[in-house]
Amino acid sequence: MNPFLTKLSAAFAATITLAPGQQPAGTLSPLTVHGMRDSQLWSGSARDIGDGFLFAQDGAALLRGVPGAAVVRNGEQTGIAQIRGLAGDRVKITVDGRSITPACPNHMDPPLHYAQPAAGDRFEVFAGIAPVSAGGDSIAGVIRVARAEPVFADAGDSLFGGRFGGSFRGSQDVWSLSGSLHHATDRFRSEYRGGWMTADDLRFPGGRVRASGFETQRHEWIGSVRTDGGYVSIDTGLTRTRDAGTPALPMDMVRDDSWHFGIQQREDLGWAMLETRAYVHDVDHLMDNFSLRPAPAMRMQAPATSRDYGLRSALEIPRGDDLWIVGIDLHRAEFQAEQVNAMGQRRDTFNDNVRTRGGGFIDWETPLADRWTARTGLRADVVETRAGMVASGFGGPAVMADRDAFNAGPRRHRDTLVDATAALRFEPDDATTLELGIGLKNRAPSLVERYLWTPANASAGLADGRTYLGNPALDPELSFQIGLGATRRGETWSVTLTPFYQSVRDFIQGEPHPVRVDAAGLPVLQYQNIRRAELYGVELAVAWELHEHFTLAANASHTRAQNRENGDALYRVAPLRGMASLVYQNDGWEAGVECEWAAAQNRVARGQNEPTTPGYGLVHLRLARELPLGVRVEAGVENVFDKRYSDHLGGVNRVAGGDVAVGGRIPGTGRFFYSGVNWTF
Repeated sequence: MNPFLTKLSAAFAATITLAPGQQPAGTLSPLTVHGMRDSQLWSGSARDIGDGFLFAQDGAALLRGVPGAAVVRNGEQTGIAQIRGLAGDRVKITVDGRSITPACPNHMDPPLHYAQPAAGDRFEVFAGIAPVSAGGDSIAGVIRVARAEPVFADAGDSLFGGRFGGSFRGSQDVWSLSGSLHHATDRFRSEYRGGWMTADDLRFPGGRVRASGFETQRHEWIGSVRTDGGYVSIDTGLTRTRDAGTPALPMDMVRDDSWHFGIQQREDLGWAMLETRAYVHDVDHLMDNFSLRPAPAMRMQAPATSRDYGLRSALEIPRGDDLWIVGIDLHRAEFQAEQVNAMGQRRDTFNDNVRTRGGGFIDWETPLADRWTARTGLRADVVETRAGMVASGFGGPAVMADRDAFNAGPRRHRDTLVDATAALRFEPDDATTLELGIGLKNRAPSLVERYLWTPANASAGLADGRTYLGNPALDPELSFQIGLGATRRGETWSVTLTPFYQSVRDFIQGEPHPVRVDAAGLPVLQYQNIRRAELYGVELAVAWELHEHFTLAANASHTRAQNRENGDALYRVAPLRGMASLVYQNDGWEAGVECEWAAAQNRVARGQNEPTTPGYGLVHLRLARELPLGVRVEAGVENVFDKRYSDHLGGVNRVAGGDVAVGGRIPGTGRFFYSGVNWTF
C-alpha cells in the first residue's frame, strides 16, 4: 500500500475524521494521523492542522465532512459544534487547553471562534464515550485544538522557519492572510502566529444574505524553555472581531475582543510523564440590533464579558503493559451581560454569575489476553454556581416582579457528577478490529439555563426565535451511552461501521410555561428537565485505492434524536448526510472531485415550530500543486452547478431588508471560485 493510502486508511479507520477533499473548502492534502487507534470509541481521531486549512473561516469549519459531527451556524463566525445530535454546552471543547465560556448568552462567540485554523495545531475529536481524562461535565464528546509541542535545535545549532499564506474565496469576497515565525536554540524557542480575515455578505443564487460579513484577526506569541526532561512554555495572545453578522439571531456581534495568558509544563520524570496547564482567558463582547441591519423601533445594545481561569495537571504512568492516567482539573467562569436601550436605561441580564468546577480522574488501559484490551475510567466533579442580585432600569410590572422574585430566591447551587467509562477491544486478526464501549456521563446546568431571571431571547445558540426563562431548580443531565465499532482493512481498502445509542435522563430543554407568553402570543419556554431524551444512529467510512494514483473515499452519518416524554424530535439536528471524493495524486499534482449531500430533514421539533428542509447534492472541484522551495498553490470551484440549497443547521433569517425573507431558511453559498498560496520555509 502506498504512503498516501496508508495515511488515508488510518484516517478512515477512525470514524471521526476527514478524507482528502473533505476538509474545509479547497483542501486536498492527505491527513497526518499520529498515535491514534482504529476507532473513536477508544481514543478518538487526531490530525494536524496544516497548509490545507487556509480557507476555514473559524475553528468549527474543521468539522466539515467529519462523520457524526456537524456545525450549527447563526453567522459566519458563530460555528457551534454538534456531535451526534447534541451541541453547545453539551460538547466539551478546549482550545490550547483552555475551556472558554462564550460572553454572548446566544453563543455568538462559541469556543471554536477563538481557534486559529491555519496555525499548525492538532485537532482531536472524541465522539460520545470520550475517556474521562479528556474532560467532564459534558455528555456529547470532546473536541480539542492542541498546540504542537515545541521543537528545539541540537546543541550548538539554531532553527529558524515559518509559514505564510493567503487566500481568496468568492463566496463572500473573503480575503485572508496567515503566518508564523519561529526561532529556536537548544534551550529556548520563540514563536509568533497570526492571521487576518475579512468578508462581505454571503452570496447565494438569488442575492446576498444581509448581515453575514465579518472581519477578524488573531495574534499569539509562545516562548518555551527546554528542561532536562521536557519543556516549560508561556503563551499570550489576542483575538479581535468586528462587525460579524449573525442573521439567525436578533442581534449582531459588532465587537468582540479577547486575550489570554497561560503557562504549560511537560516533564518526563522517568517513572511518569507530568503535564500541567494553567491559563486565564478574557472576553469583552458587544452586540446590537441596528449597526448591521435595519434599526427597529427600539434600538438595543448588549455588552457582555466572560473570564475563564483553569488548571489541569495529569500524570501518565506506564506500568508494564498497563497505562494509567491520573489527574485533576479546575475551572472557574465569571460571566455577566446587560441590555441598554436607546434612552440609556440598563437592565442586568446576568450579573456577577460564577460557575466553578473541580474534578479528579483516573483512566486505566490494560491487555486482558492475546488480542483483547480493556480501558476503564472514573472521574468525579463538583460544580458550584451562583448569581448576584439583578437590577432593571426598564420593563413593566412583570419584569419588576421577576427581578424581586429572583433576588429573593436561591442563587447558589451545587451539583456532584460521577462519570464512568469502559471499553473492550478485540482484534481477531490483523485486518479486523471490534470494539464495545459504554459510559455514564453527566452535565450540570449552565448559567444561562439556571439564572436567566426574566423572559429573554437567550437560548445558548438554538436561535429558534422563542423567548426563554431560566430555572434555578434544574437537575444535572445523566447520560447512558453505548457504542460499537467494527473496522475491516484490506490491502487497498478500509471500512468502518459505528452504530451508537444514548439515553439522557433529565434532559434540559425549553418547555411551555403554563402562564407566561411572549410578544407574539407564544408560550415562554422555561428550561426544564424532561424525563428522557433518546439519540441513536450510525456512521460509515470507506476508503479504497482504485489505482496507484487514484483513491476513492466516502462517509455517511445518521442521527435520530427524540424527546421520549412527548415523542417530539429534538431541535436543530443534522439529517442523514455524507460526502464522497475521488482524488488523483502524481508528481506534485493533486486533483479531486467531491460530492456533498444531505437528505431532507422532516423529523423536526413541532414544539418549537421548526421548519423542515429539503435534501440537496453539491459537486466541488479541487486542484493543487506542490512547487519548489516549499510553495503550495490551490484552486477550485465550489457548488459547480450553482445549486440553491439550505443547510438544516444554517438557521432562519431574522434580518429585514435583504434578499432572504424574514423567517426563511438562510441559504448556502452558490457557485464560487477560490484560490490560495502557502509558503513553508
